[in-house]
Parts: sequence; structure tokens; C-alpha cells
Amino acid sequence: MTTDLSRPPADGTTDTGRAWMPWAVTAAAAGAHVLVFLDKGLLGLVATPIRTEFGMSATTYGLISSATYLLTMVSCLAIALSGRRVSTRAVLLGCGALIALGQIPAALAGGALMLIASRVVVGTAEGPAVPLAHTAAYSWFPASRRGLPAAIITSGASFSKIALLPVISLLVVTLGWRIGFVAIGVVALVWLTVWYFLGRTGPHAGTDPTAPARSDRSWMRGLLTPTMLACLFATFAQGALAAVVFTWLPSYFQNALGFSAAASGTLFALPSVAGLGALFLIGGLGDRIMRRGAPARVGRGRVGGICLLASGLVLAAIPLLDAPVVAVAAVILGYGFSVTVNTVTFPVVSELFEAAHRAGALAMITVASAAAGVISPLIAGRLIDTGVAPGSGYTASFLVFGLVLALGGLVFALAVDPVRDRASA
Repeated sequence: MTTDLSRPPADGTTDTGRAWMPWAVTAAAAGAHVLVFLDKGLLGLVATPIRTEFGMSATTYGLISSATYLLTMVSCLAIALSGRRVSTRAVLLGCGALIALGQIPAALAGGALMLIASRVVVGTAEGPAVPLAHTAAYSWFPASRRGLPAAIITSGASFSKIALLPVISLLVVTLGWRIGFVAIGVVALVWLTVWYFLGRTGPHAGTDPTAPARSDRSWMRGLLTPTMLACLFATFAQGALAAVVFTWLPSYFQNALGFSAAASGTLFALPSVAGLGALFLIGGLGDRIMRRGAPARVGRGRVGGICLLASGLVLAAIPLLDAPVVAVAAVILGYGFSVTVNTVTFPVVSELFEAAHRAGALAMITVASAAAGVISPLIAGRLIDTGVAPGSGYTASFLVFGLVLALGGLVFALAVDPVRDRASA
């Protein structure tokens, strides 16, 4: 079975004659990241008021966050295995609509069950949105120039936290936590309209129609190569950390470091400022190294792996830091630079697999991240509930998931070599 979700939409339009089209599609794809990560970030902003209103433990709220990732794995697997029967454009339109509709149960929730139902629905849509946004943009660029588009798309997550989450935080503080879900629904409808007009596939999405049999065999072998396994592990490690950060970081600022709810919402955006710079630094550096003749194992593997390793070690050191300002700085740098994972893993996977498998392989990367997101908020919630001192559960979470991230970065730096593994697949 082949997996090609990168074909042109039904009208066959690729707009290859328009010089601005690659960047317009890339910007619209970044909008998908804005939407997905704005929704994830909202869970952190509303954690304290929801727990207060419904009398929830941290473990229970962690379960609500984990529900977001539950069907993300299923929907991404469906994308990976669905073959040529759907288009990138159509699936992303459906994702935007489902994210908007999924906010309704949360806005009307009277308890944990409706919140869980909302997160399951939204998570189902958010799963395919991330890999397919990359797939759509990569169809406009050759392999040696995908680092910058990857950085632009991934920066959507940072933009959502820098520019939009503080606004939503103000709305939540002023009008209550339910208005946050309403705001996400409105953003989803706006993005849906933009993608309807701009979502197109480019000239680098083509496949070789004579190679489907070889593709089926190479697809399975490619999933088991050291490069792919390293990408999966690195993404799993960062996904575990990201789910914890999205769920608990504002609560950490508020309950462990003593900041107000409004200040915590603003501080929540600061790691994304560092992340925004890191995305373009690492993505651009990798492209530059590769254009000078270095292989992807250096331009993507070494550069990205060292960045993730350093990020994990900084986060793991947080339990040793006493001053709140220093702890905030460690979070800003450690988590901020960890978000570069997509700027290296996604281009590596797109180079490892031929176009027929690109969307499916990228979906498998998102499956790894989602699998981590199912368990990590629960683990962190349990650590917070059982912490022996105020704030100790939060810092223990940074220690655990920081070390996992550091290990993921080390494996990525040592194992990634898409040129070698593609030849053997």
C-alpha cells in the first residue's frame, strides 16, 4: 500500500507559475500550527480555574489533557495507512472544521466528562493537521531547502503563544475560562477560510507511477531504519515535554514560583520567543550546511541532536535552581530550543522517504509525539499531587522529561543518516 496525500486538489491546480505561491502555502500551513498549539496552550491557561471550579486533582486534569492525544494517534495512523484516497487540502479543511466544532462541549462543560469528550474530538483533528501542513509546504521545495519552510511552519506554535495566548489569557482572566474555548473556535473558522483559498500542492509532490511495488517494501523497511527510529524517539521525547509544558507551565509559574494568574499567562509566551529565534537559527543553519555540500546527517542530525541534548540538560537542572527568575530563564531556554525538533526531524523524514510515503511517514512522527502526550501529563499530574513540598512535583517533572529529551537528542545526533538508510530501504 502506498501513502500519497500530497497530490493536487480536485481541480488539479498547482499554481507553479506564481513565485509567491510557495511562501503563501507555507504561511497558511503555519496557520495550522498556530491553531493547533493555541488550542493546546489554552489547557495550561485554564488549568487552575477549571480545577478550582470542579474540585479536580492534578491527576484528573492531567487525564483531560491526555485525552487530547488519545485519538491523535489513531487519526495519524489512519493518515499513514489511508493510501491515495484523500488529498492534503481536503483533510486539512476537515481538521479545521472539527477543531472548531470540538470547542463547543468544552465551552458548555459541567464537569470532567464533557471536557474529555471535547479533547478527544479536537485531538482527532489536530493529529493529521501537523504532518499534513508540512507535507503541503514541502511539495513546493526541494530537500535541501526544506529547513526554512519547516522553521516557518513550526514557528506557528511560537507565534500562537507570543501574539495570541496573552490575549486569550486576558479574556480568560476577565470573562472566565469558557470564553477561551469560544475564542479558539473563532480562530479555527478564520484559518479554515484561509486554507480554503490557499491550500494547493506544489511541483515537488510528484511520485513515480512505475514504482508502487518497490514503494510498499521500502515503506516498511524505512520505518525500521536507524534514522526513522531516531526521529521517532526524539519526537517522542520532545512531545512528552511539550504536553507537560502545555498542561502545567502556567500552573508552575503561579503555584510554585508565586506569579499571578495574569503574569503566568504572559510568562507562558516567553519560551516561544526563544523558540522562534531557535527555529530559524537551527533550520537556517541546517539548510546552509547542506547547501555547502554536507550530508543531512550533519546538517540535520548533528545540529538538531546537539540542540535537543543541550535543551534537555538545561531543563533537568531546574530542581537545582532556587531563584524564580533563574528558573524561568531555564524554562525559556530549555523548552524554547527543544521546539526545533520539527525543523530537523520533518526534513530528515521527507528526505528518507519518497514522495509517495512522505505524508504517511510524517504522520508516524506525529503518532510518536501523540503517544508521549497521552502519558506525560498524567505522570506529571501524579508527581504534582504527591510532591513532598510545594512546587517539588513540577521540578521533578522537568528533571524526568528533561533527561528523556537529552537522551533523545543524543540518539538523534548519533543515528540520523537519511542518505545511508534510504539506500538500504
